Amino acid sequence: MKAPNGLVYYRQGKGDETILMHPSLGLGRFLFHRISPFLTPMYSIVTWDPRGIGDRRELEPSLSGWIDDVLTLVELTSGPVHLLGVSLGTWVMGRVAVLAAERVATLTLIGSTLGFIDGEQAVQERRWQLEGESMEEFGKRYAETTLMPGTQQEIKENLALELAMVDKESYLKAMAAIYTVNNQEVFSQIGCPSLVLVGQRDERTPPHMADAVADAIHTPFVRIVPRAGHLAVLDQPGRVADYVAAFCKARRLPPDY
Repeated sequence: MKAPNGLVYYRQGKGDETILMHPSLGLGRFLFHRISPFLTPMYSIVTWDPRGIGDRRELEPSLSGWIDDVLTLVELTSGPVHLLGVSLGTWVMGRVAVLAAERVATLTLIGSTLGFIDGEQAVQERRWQLEGESMEEFGKRYAETTLMPGTQQEIKENLALELAMVDKESYLKAMAAIYTVNNQEVFSQIGCPSLVLVGQRDERTPPHMADAVADAIHTPFVRIVPRAGHLAVLDQPGRVADYVAAFCKARRLPPDY
């Protein structure tokens, strides 16, 4: 489907309520191919490739651009929407939850953080790293070090292929767009019911960062996903979907869930 601004998006499922899903750094709608089948019996799932990725690779990646695209999709959706963001997507969805508060039913943040103290240095170090290797080499290493050992090899290979197709400069611009921005002030303005999920073995945004995010948005709903890393939606899609579905339905989670 195509939005008035030219954004191509993909809708699955027949549920009355809609979940908009924004992916992580360097990734497009591929990131949600494992979790979507668990949710489509109950919800309508909307995914898309962000600016700078996939069928929108020619567009300049920027935080403001990503936010504008989600706001466009919110306006195209009847009724309140559920927002779900992974890593980079949490920067975007957290801001949309503030800008379109009256249209947002719930917010789920996966692999989130308030920001990086050494963000500019991290971007520069990644630039030096990519000067010495191809995106194909980077993708393979990223997949092996990010996904859990028990995750299917095919998933790792497909993740590596997705990253291999990303332009280096677009990747670095996207990285700079979030690594140099702090989320504390924006997250403190979020008023909708919010769920924070983090992989038990997430080394990029570990559990203590999830706790800080939960404190900032004043939510008690923080859950650690067992046997999952930074991309829990690929490592443990069924478990993540259980959390998301339960939260979207009740706007809360039982203490023992």
